[in-house]
Amino acid sequence: MVLSMFYPTIFSKRSQNRKVITCCVGNELHEMGGRMVSDLFEYHGWDSIYLGAAVPVPALLHAVEEHKPLLVTLSVTMPQFLETCRGAVYTLREAFPSLRIAVGGRAFTISDEIYRKWPIDKYSKLATDLIDWAQTTVVGV
Repeated sequence: MVLSMFYPTIFSKRSQNRKVITCCVGNELHEMGGRMVSDLFEYHGWDSIYLGAAVPVPALLHAVEEHKPLLVTLSVTMPQFLETCRGAVYTLREAFPSLRIAVGGRAFTISDEIYRKWPIDKYSKLATDLIDWAQTTVVGV
């Protein structure tokens, strides 16, 4: 509810024709972190497509095909969903080899840096660091 009070400011920013898809895959229901990442991207001029929580991998693939984003960000809070996230990363990488993929969320902080074994472009603890990386690395601003 509090975040929605910022929407007039967030959505008043001019679009820079950059798309990002953000979601929580599998049965992950903790969507606050992903929602905040999506809103921050929107605030920085990205067209943010927030798919929500518990997104099945086929639905994620369909969304990437439909929207053609520069970046997909996956958020995982509960450690038991890391394996589903890993599967989503590998599936995305196979279907869209040039797509940038980032992961984050509380589950990664206790996973012994499992993300290092995955074919991702970025892991970030902080949404602001992710935005900075995307602005400079993904689009070269």
